[in-house]
Amino acid sequence: MNIFRPSLTFLFLKHAFFSFREGKSPMRILHNFFLKDLNIKGATLDLGSGKNASYMKFMKNEESSIKTVDFFNDSEIKIDLEKELNLEKNKYDTIILFNTLEHIYNYKFLLSGINKILKEKGKFEIFVPFLIGYHPDPNDFFRPTHKYLKDILNECGFDGEVYLIGAGPFITSYNMIFRYLKFSILKLFFLFFLLL
Repeated sequence: MNIFRPSLTFLFLKHAFFSFREGKSPMRILHNFFLKDLNIKGATLDLGSGKNASYMKFMKNEESSIKTVDFFNDSEIKIDLEKELNLEKNKYDTIILFNTLEHIYNYKFLLSGINKILKEKGKFEIFVPFLIGYHPDPNDFFRPTHKYLKDILNECGFDGEVYLIGAGPFITSYNMIFRYLKFSILKLFFLFFLLL
């Protein structure tokens, strides 16, 4: 099992402080920092996202052509992710699915559809929160453990590594209560303490 724990460097603390000022949650801060080493290339679909997804600025994506796909957001391609993906098979180099799978009732159907439109050596980047508050968008269905996520991905034809981001009881609890702290510096102090 891979666990992502950022080093408490000046770069990370600066990232966290300014992210708190923008209203980002601890989980979003950790995920965005994790993305700084992610290199996206080629024809890419960002499923379940609108045109202004904030995480895009953290990935290296200069060598990609990214199209956003969703039914509800301000996406470039309008498709209901609960239904068949009427897109060209074996076309995409990368598919991104962040903070979306938990909102899909027919998630195995979606994952199978993604596998069909992804090139044989394509890259599938997925992020699914686990212990996080209910957030309808428009629906909120499930939170898979890392083991179950790995199993359903394998069942749908994917093979790869699963990373836990923000794992542990303290960071999980903090993710639930951070919004009650008023000042970004105070939020940063608690995050620093919890990541030691």
